Amino acid sequence: MRTLTAVVLAAVLATPATADWRQFHGGPARLGVSPEQGLSSANVRHLRVVWSRATGKSPEGINSSAAVAGSRVFVGSDDGRLYAFGLGGRPLWAKSVGGAVRSSPAVADGVVFVGSNDGRVQARAAATGALLWSRTVGGVVSSSPLVAEGRVYVGSRNGSFYALSAATGRVVWKRTTWAVWDGAAYRGGAVYVGSDQARVWAFDADTGARRWVAEVWGRVRSTPAVTDDRVFVGTDNGRVYALNRRTGHKVWSSAAVAPGKGYVRCAPAVAKGLVVVSVGLTTTPMDGTLRAFHVRTGASAWTGQMADYATSSPAYTNGLFFVGSFDHRLYAFGARHGAQVWTSGWEFQGGFFDRGISASPAISGGRIYIGVRDGRLYALGLP
Repeated sequence: MRTLTAVVLAAVLATPATADWRQFHGGPARLGVSPEQGLSSANVRHLRVVWSRATGKSPEGINSSAAVAGSRVFVGSDDGRLYAFGLGGRPLWAKSVGGAVRSSPAVADGVVFVGSNDGRVQARAAATGALLWSRTVGGVVSSSPLVAEGRVYVGSRNGSFYALSAATGRVVWKRTTWAVWDGAAYRGGAVYVGSDQARVWAFDADTGARRWVAEVWGRVRSTPAVTDDRVFVGTDNGRVYALNRRTGHKVWSSAAVAPGKGYVRCAPAVAKGLVVVSVGLTTTPMDGTLRAFHVRTGASAWTGQMADYATSSPAYTNGLFFVGSFDHRLYAFGARHGAQVWTSGWEFQGGFFDRGISASPAISGGRIYIGVRDGRLYALGLP
């Protein structure tokens, strides 16, 4: 095993200071917000595919969400490889990680971290893909690594949640949470993660000591989003919860869909006084919606309509929420009213992408990067 020559420093800002989208949902707090001003309701109708690149053949294509750091875009594929592309689409490297990659990569200080379905977490040099360390944690690792305070926080479906040294992969601490499907969030020295046990956990980032555990209604396969005072998370019973960040006490709980009719498996986006989630309906027809709730009260603000169910996590930039759907389309909804202002179906002669979208948009440098289940990574931008 090789080790890093320098300790990986923390990335602790709630939103990125630059245009980079270095971790799932934009940063450690997982708010899903880009500070860029390029795309807007005035020009979004001109959004087009700038380039697309194929990964290896696999039945489910790309379910990993992209990360953008410096001059590179990183994404995992169900073909068992982690890929790096230049911002212009030039393939840079592709490395086998041993199993399908549904985990979304995270990048810090020239190192990219990712999990895979064979139960491993790996650190690779962002420039070359060279393996720096590999740690077997057991069980499928579909959760996206969280990088903060010089550590990599990641859960496994075997029921454990880990803090690993970002420099060496050494286990700093480990806690039993039941199966973890999605990523954790960080803020103010604490790490927040949900589990199949219908609970949300808060751990001290340094020691792993439990700060609180909150019971919710439904399995949590949603990455939390964390503000100064609240933790927002969705459940498989179709509810969205706002929890007090310091105590775990419920502030509000709102139904995004009727009980038994659907689920919320995305990471909530928190912007413009709203908590916004995608909703997948389990009834026929399996339509999807984008639901917005007021941050302070949980009252419904608006509902945006999609043609199929969705697990993609919405991303916000400059008055727009972007989200993917299994109906083969990427959508943009207005933040003020929830009206659909653009969809990728408008630009393809045959209509839409070749397969559905379960990955989440990454917004960086005036472009949107999205992986599709057709096995291709797409970069969309203005002409």
